[in-house]
Amino acid sequence: MRLVIYVTKIGEEQFKTRIVQILGKCEGIDNAEDYYHNLGALSIALKAEEPFPFIKSIFEVLGNTDRLLIINALREKDRCSCELEAMLQKSQPAISRDLRKLENLKLIQGWKRGNFTHYSLVKPTFIQLKTFLENWFESMGNWFEDLQLV
Repeated sequence: MRLVIYVTKIGEEQFKTRIVQILGKCEGIDNAEDYYHNLGALSIALKAEEPFPFIKSIFEVLGNTDRLLIINALREKDRCSCELEAMLQKSQPAISRDLRKLENLKLIQGWKRGNFTHYSLVKPTFIQLKTFLENWFESMGNWFEDLQLV
């Protein structure tokens, strides 16, 4: 989002010119203009990869402390929203909003027990997330520790 605002503020052509000039000073880049265009194409390709929207949504939702605490609290047992209110010291509307976001991504599922709705983790979603992360880490080949720094 910041990049879009920044690019709009200074103008797309000015932004491109500035970045191409900087890229031209980098080692290993022969044609900064072509490299800039290749980076743009790479950005589009990375965003189009199948799991990207799902994983982005998961990280956005779990980037909130309260929602992460809810997930953590549900690891050991199902809980009703009033338990979560007490644990997080948050209002019922705030907890409901967080629960809804977690349910929308199928990270948790609510179910009735008597007069209360209890929540549990949804295992297939976490397995999908785990599989993605394992594959993602396996595909990484640019580790700082492996660099041969001069």
